[in-house]
Amino acid sequence: MSNSWSQLLERIDSRTAVVCVVGLGYVGVPLSVAAATAGFKVIGADVDRKKVDQINMGVCYVEDSYSEKLLPLLVQAGKIRATTSLEEGAKLADIVIICVPTPLDKKGDPDLSYVKSVSRNLSRQLSSFKLIVLESTSFPGTTEKIVQPLLERGAKKVGEDFALAYSPERIDYGNPKFNVTSIPKVVGGIDEASTKLGARFYGAILQAPVISVSSPAVAEATKMLENTFRYVNIALVNELAVLHESLGVDFIEAIEAAATKPFGFMAHYPGPGIGGHCVPKDPFYLVHVAKKAGLRLRLISAATAVNKMMPVHVVERLVRVLKRNRKNLRGIRVALWGLAYKGQVKDTRRSPAIEILKLLRKKFKIQVYDPFVPSVRVNGITYESSRTPEESVKDADCILITTNHNMFREVELSKLAPLMKDTPILFDTRGIRSRKECERAGFSYLGTGRP
Repeated sequence: MSNSWSQLLERIDSRTAVVCVVGLGYVGVPLSVAAATAGFKVIGADVDRKKVDQINMGVCYVEDSYSEKLLPLLVQAGKIRATTSLEEGAKLADIVIICVPTPLDKKGDPDLSYVKSVSRNLSRQLSSFKLIVLESTSFPGTTEKIVQPLLERGAKKVGEDFALAYSPERIDYGNPKFNVTSIPKVVGGIDEASTKLGARFYGAILQAPVISVSSPAVAEATKMLENTFRYVNIALVNELAVLHESLGVDFIEAIEAAATKPFGFMAHYPGPGIGGHCVPKDPFYLVHVAKKAGLRLRLISAATAVNKMMPVHVVERLVRVLKRNRKNLRGIRVALWGLAYKGQVKDTRRSPAIEILKLLRKKFKIQVYDPFVPSVRVNGITYESSRTPEESVKDADCILITTNHNMFREVELSKLAPLMKDTPILFDTRGIRSRKECERAGFSYLGTGRP
């Protein structure tokens, strides 16, 4: 191990190392808070001036209770500050953590432009030995084949002038049970020295275990596996849910019964589709590299077809029931409960609720209600959320639950049915209300995965 490596290790152990977090989003902010709480001085860098100004005022704009509680105190104590200048942050830093977006482009291929831009800029800021860690989600080989060559463009060499590792982010956005410090961390370095530095740093800021793997590619593959596993299994239960609806079998009850098996089964639940930033996107990073390798990932393709089909299935099933109830479809009003892609967050990225809204608006009058999302713009039209559940259901024929917000579990249904038209329907695509309680309150009941 080099002398520079040993000195950086000492600064990590003594908490005197300066950390620059590049990208102040839902990953970068909690990570900055964790590092500062552990005693490190943190500089956050982001091109968004609004985010930088909010951080410097101690305002936490991400939905993370851990960060919301600690960020103001850390900023006030001078432990965290933000800048729009990557050069400023990187020049002062001993450790640089890259947490920038890795979206898909219009063709559905990986867009690594943010990662590449940051890597090029960092190549000019390696006057002193640094640990650079990529956390942005990408396919196996990104760190070694894309980031490393860009960093070495300035005649610098990994192992001599900088250490390099990959550590996949595992933030569960809006989860109050698991914050950044309580989720085990995987680290894979370009060499043994890089892995040790990365593991030592994360071990210093987390309460959870740090798992060292043999290479960045293994760490990258870990993240791909985690989210592809979820994507495919959600598709499986979605497809089986549709089947069991037609068979007249309560598939949700079957899942819960299967979950009593203490091995060989992990419960996943059906819903109106799949949303969010990571799970619907990440499998296509593997599809991209598989194409380059001359392979086709057939299971991911099949899962995509099923998951994309679910919003259509929800709307078609609702229409069938309305027709069976001999309702004139003209003038039908639907109260759409939920715009966010999952409960307790305001994020609407790739939300299946938005896809359902697009389909419903062609057939019915829609009133949306989401306690976290004040409004959403769809196809040039702005939909304002109702202020209360009661307001949303007035003169409606149906309540369609598309997001599992806790509030929707707690609303007293018996007070809503009288505000609606005769024989109102409650269609629960998230499995948060039971048939018994809905029918007792005066609703006809529909549930995804339930007859």
